[in-house]
Amino acid sequence: MKISTQTTCFLILGFSSAVYSSDQSWKDEDGLEVTITKEISDEDCKVKSAGGDVVDQYYKLRDEKGAEIGSNFGKKPYTFTLGRNQVIPGMDRAMRGMCIGEIRDVVIPPKLGFAKDASGQPLYYTVQLVNLFRANPGERWVTEEGIQIEQTHKIEGAQCKKAEQGDKIYQQYILRLEDNTLVDSSYSRNSPFVFRLRNREVIDGMDIAMDGMCEGERRRVVIPSEYGYGAQGSPPEIPGGARLFFEIVLEKLVKRDEL
Repeated sequence: MKISTQTTCFLILGFSSAVYSSDQSWKDEDGLEVTITKEISDEDCKVKSAGGDVVDQYYKLRDEKGAEIGSNFGKKPYTFTLGRNQVIPGMDRAMRGMCIGEIRDVVIPPKLGFAKDASGQPLYYTVQLVNLFRANPGERWVTEEGIQIEQTHKIEGAQCKKAEQGDKIYQQYILRLEDNTLVDSSYSRNSPFVFRLRNREVIDGMDIAMDGMCEGERRRVVIPSEYGYGAQGSPPEIPGGARLFFEIVLEKLVKRDEL
């Protein structure tokens, strides 16, 4: 039996064996159906989505008769990380191996959607991969103050525009406590947090954690309480003595001599 390129891809990625498969359309044994309706040429497709990528997605959901239920086409894309259980299993699989700009029609069976079993109705989606981000992991270290820093996306050498004292920082962040409780996120406000580095405008730990960070770099940071909100905390969200767990992005950097 001849195995198509598409089927081979599924076997490598650990998907179910395909019931049928071609370059444009396939169906898995567990009922997931995918049809490419807008293909991107090999010349224009520089990278294909894979597990761990952060993807920006347009989606349109229809019922079985084709009536639209919901859509974000032309609006803000929906962003999630592939392979991190941030979306339903069928969508996680359907968005893999896509080129930026590609559009697919997807039929997700109930057990790969929101249902707990095979009962319920399939989900009929049209999805487009708007953009993707693939991390370039860097180094880990602990500062003299005990702040733990991990470069989840490193900017290499000559491409690094480095943050220094007095520079204007445009930062995106997610803040959680040690038990993973979400405290705050700049993403919920659709706007970065802006401050000047080492100008006493943020907690000491954040000034230290972002010093020397490159524009576009991403870091995971753990800040001890004495460099955060101390023994008093910041009630009611942050208890006294709490360590702070940040995911931060230096989205934009304006050097002090450019201000």
